[in-house]
Amino acid sequence: MTGPQQTITPQPTKPAPWYKHRWPWILMSGPAAVVVAGFYTFYLAKTHADEMVTDDYYKEGKYINMQIERDEAAAQRRIQAQVLFNHDGTAAKIFISGDFDKNVPMQLLLLHPAKKAYDQTVPLKASNAPPSGDKTEYTAAFNALPPAVHWYLRLEDTQGKWRVESKWEPKAGNATMLMPKFDEMSASGAGR
Repeated sequence: MTGPQQTITPQPTKPAPWYKHRWPWILMSGPAAVVVAGFYTFYLAKTHADEMVTDDYYKEGKYINMQIERDEAAAQRRIQAQVLFNHDGTAAKIFISGDFDKNVPMQLLLLHPAKKAYDQTVPLKASNAPPSGDKTEYTAAFNALPPAVHWYLRLEDTQGKWRVESKWEPKAGNATMLMPKFDEMSASGAGR
């Protein structure tokens, strides 16, 4: 008893939904990673804010003008200093020349080029050595300087009337000269 044979035709299969395929997820992973990286970058920017950015530009501009006046005063008084560091970077001898008040305390600022936490402000102590010509000797002791390609040095009186400064590169030697940023010509207005 065999009846007519039936042929079974395959039913068309439903395609799987898009989220079950691999390629859409691979293509979306790139933009998703960029969004995550963007949020992480924003987090880093908020938690590690740059100290060099100021909010009050007017006040900062006035402060810069005061600093220029200090440079001009040092140039007019012909103040210069030679700084000699010891080999382990924990002390220095400073020879200062020019027209400055020896009774006003002075300080040496050791400024790291990138990390404010490494900056040091060191008071100067008058040395017992007799003056050598027009130079007066001072000493300064400070914490060991962390390694850096260069340091910014500033010598100033504590009254804020003058300052001399320079960039010091330790690999170039243990001595540097601190000079006013302006020479006599620019300080007096001549030659402009």
